[in-house]
Amino acid sequence: MGQRIHRAFGRVPVLAGVILLAGVNGALSSSAATDPATPPAPPLQGSTSAHRSLVNTCAFPDPAGERPVTVDVRATLPKVVQTGKPVQVKDFALTFTIGEGAFGTVTEVVGGATFELTAANGDKKTPIPVSLTIPATKVPTTGELKLVASGKVPDILLNVPGELRLSTGVPSLALTAAETPLKPITCTQAPDQDTLLGSVALLSLGKPKPQTGEPGAQKKPGAGTRAADDVQAGGLFPIALQPFELQGTSTVTKLGAFARLKPAFMVNAVWEVDLENTEGPGKITGSVIMPPSQLAFLGFGFVPISATMELLPLDHATGNRIIDVDGVSIPEPEGSSTVLTPLKVYGKLTGVTINGVRLDVGDHCLTAEPIAINLRGEKYGMFTGGVVRTDPNWTDPAYRDFTLPAFSGCGVKEDLDSLLTGMASGPGNQACVGINQVGLPWDPERKCPNVDPPVARR
Repeated sequence: MGQRIHRAFGRVPVLAGVILLAGVNGALSSSAATDPATPPAPPLQGSTSAHRSLVNTCAFPDPAGERPVTVDVRATLPKVVQTGKPVQVKDFALTFTIGEGAFGTVTEVVGGATFELTAANGDKKTPIPVSLTIPATKVPTTGELKLVASGKVPDILLNVPGELRLSTGVPSLALTAAETPLKPITCTQAPDQDTLLGSVALLSLGKPKPQTGEPGAQKKPGAGTRAADDVQAGGLFPIALQPFELQGTSTVTKLGAFARLKPAFMVNAVWEVDLENTEGPGKITGSVIMPPSQLAFLGFGFVPISATMELLPLDHATGNRIIDVDGVSIPEPEGSSTVLTPLKVYGKLTGVTINGVRLDVGDHCLTAEPIAINLRGEKYGMFTGGVVRTDPNWTDPAYRDFTLPAFSGCGVKEDLDSLLTGMASGPGNQACVGINQVGLPWDPERKCPNVDPPVARR
């Protein structure tokens, strides 16, 4: 029995990762946090390397004057932090790439830099000043100068679940040459740049509560297929699971669009096992936080369109943004299991642009009814996760695809419901979600096909 329970423990569902149309992969690019010529160190388990390259204009001492300067910002960010615990940004460094002649006849500089990060959670923003040190660096007689500034970012403490977004600000330099302080170098950031360095999931990691189903309602797996909400389990024993990271893809048939999901997390995951019949169905529950995803596609096959899609729970009107997951797992003879996960969410659109022109859809542009997605996954690995998806080849038609409902409430100055509905709504859409225990490498068997963007786009 113990072995069977361990098997069950590993077959966690996935759920809501479901994010069907969710958009472009928000994964952060890997890079070193020191000299850019040094190969990047692999991130710690449960963390990710963040990199943002920004163009600035900086005012150097006369006669050089204003010069363009590229600032590469690098850091290691945790993927998940429990609310009430400090968010620690590690390996923080700036690399200034400065053109030839900016320092005149100066042969060596040393000093420091100041920089401001912005921490945002919802609509609340907090500036975080960072002081950095620049070691003595020779100024080449020809070619570019690279100054590397490193320092410690103050811990960030938040008590509200959500997504913590860290954005980059404008640096300034205070340098000394031959023990003589140079005029402070101030910079301004070029407009229309993406300044987001990365994001951290802030989650309330509570303890699972035992739940008991209706006695006698248990059904044993049979030859036919069934929907997840057709299965009930009784006398269940709860087993707490580690947090899981979700990645995935989706296709929207009417748009002819393929999208990569922005990474999400499932926490408070519980696998409930019937100790009296471990070959019977079990129950899977958890909480998913889905950050908004950027979508980019061609409307009607040729018009460039971009938007932000947010998936909301059924009770989103109360302010809730956490999607509850409730599915089942049916043990299979070879020791793995089949996971059935129903998901119902509203889709909200914001920031819509068509051919570069902003479309004012307002704050209440949602699907007129919940998006119903039934995900199925087979051969789940123990403890590690797996893949759940819709598939046109599944025997049960409920799991072959999902329908994107019509949109409602869209438009401030004009009714845009029919426009958005005509472009995107309809049946035949596909969703695939890979789940992986936080801290483990993403092995191929837990990844959806084409979930990683081409190397040139990372």
